[in-house]
Amino acid sequence: MQPCPYSIEDVLYHAPPMILIDRVNAYDEETVISCVEITDESPFVDAGEVPAYVGIEYMAQSIAAYSGIKARNSGAPVKIGYLVSARNMTMACPGFKVGDRLEITVHLVYDETPMAVFDCTIRKDKALVAEARLNVYQP
Repeated sequence: MQPCPYSIEDVLYHAPPMILIDRVNAYDEETVISCVEITDESPFVDAGEVPAYVGIEYMAQSIAAYSGIKARNSGAPVKIGYLVSARNMTMACPGFKVGDRLEITVHLVYDETPMAVFDCTIRKDKALVAEARLNVYQP
């Protein structure tokens, strides 16, 4: 794993305020580890909490960062991608509270461009709080 030399804005096709992850902490050829700190200003905060189902978008944006890093490293532009489906998603908590620091890990399982499959996890204080297998498409 190596540190990411790019800002999150440089590797995502999204624009503020819909960039939901804060940064990529590390990456390699098959994995990205990103993070988000839940604050009062975080999108989707209601009564001091982001619903756990927003975690699927944290995972999807981490996959997008994986794709964006690969594009930037090869000199290509960052391209749009689409979440096609989620399988075996589990959430161990109802939401993420203001002050929570989440670590999102996405790992490439299968790449048959333009389709790919990633195993994804979200951890809070090293405890697993969500996981899923996401299928994505990048035209």
